Amino acid sequence: MALRRKLLRWYNTHRRQLPWRDSHDPYRICVSEVMLQQTRVQAVIPYYEKFLSLFPDVQTLAASEERALLACWSGLGYYSRARNLRKAAQQMVRDWGGQFPKDYAEALRLPGVGDYTARAVLSIAYGIPLAVLDGNVARVLSRLYARKEDFRSHAGKEKFLRLADSLLAPRRPGDFNQALMELGATVCLPAQPRCGECPLQRHCLAYAREEVDKYPPPRRTAKPRVRRFVAALVQDSAGRCLLVRRPRSAPWMGGFWELPMWEQDGPDPPPLEIHCIPKEAIVLGRLLGRLRHSITSNHLRINVHEGFLRGRALPPRARWVLPSRMDHLPVTTITRKAFRLRPASTIGRPTEVSI
Repeated sequence: MALRRKLLRWYNTHRRQLPWRDSHDPYRICVSEVMLQQTRVQAVIPYYEKFLSLFPDVQTLAASEERALLACWSGLGYYSRARNLRKAAQQMVRDWGGQFPKDYAEALRLPGVGDYTARAVLSIAYGIPLAVLDGNVARVLSRLYARKEDFRSHAGKEKFLRLADSLLAPRRPGDFNQALMELGATVCLPAQPRCGECPLQRHCLAYAREEVDKYPPPRRTAKPRVRRFVAALVQDSAGRCLLVRRPRSAPWMGGFWELPMWEQDGPDPPPLEIHCIPKEAIVLGRLLGRLRHSITSNHLRINVHEGFLRGRALPPRARWVLPSRMDHLPVTTITRKAFRLRPASTIGRPTEVSI
């Protein structure tokens, strides 16, 4: 098929050099695919390299402690991915001799491995002819065949997978899948696509109709919710920072360490099952800066204040942490950003007050 040949020839010449690209190790491919879920390639690269330096194989990951895993993943977001990856490694060691299963149905039994990840790993690592479908692939197919179905719907997904399967190069399924994804990521862009550089331009119905901008049709998205918080950066005389640990049952970032923080428009007093230090235990000082951060559909606006602790007693989920030790703990991205606001003048000053 001419379309396959053109796409694979383009991919051979124009593909990006990525650290996981030339590997056929199913473990490394699985790690990269899980990290790439809802995360930009450039953001993933340093985390991928760090992750493999600490957890070079399935056995090492399976035997790891969750705290070390989350500390390594800290900043990448969507932390259930890391926890599920560890559970999947443990299952691979227990049930499949430390190998990613070659059977599609068995691969789906791994925690955190869904249809896309199973197809990607099996096609790239083992050469099994299974097409993949993600946002990039769906956009290419939508324009190529002028299809307006929503690939996220059950019916739409089935139709797009049938299209992808019909195109799949049986002798190079992994390369073909990566080529389609690469085309969507670098040429067939959501806005301002580079049609002049596309190897499939002559096969594209949307281009022939001069309707590329109509495919795929825009989907309705929920309006993000803006939430406002106050965070307290409390230091002791040794320059240590006061952190509290979020419970595993928290709505997000369960088990992670963060600055004492409360929602401005939240319940008063804030629930201690989430914020283990009551507001009354912290005296807020000057404003150090303002942060913006997004978690799923929540847009967070955080005012970071210098803080002072009333008394000396700490609740069970709080501790003093040296800046040099933060990389050894799973710390929220918000806290890492806030810590950069730390005024040098506070180091060495006592920050406990009695009122």
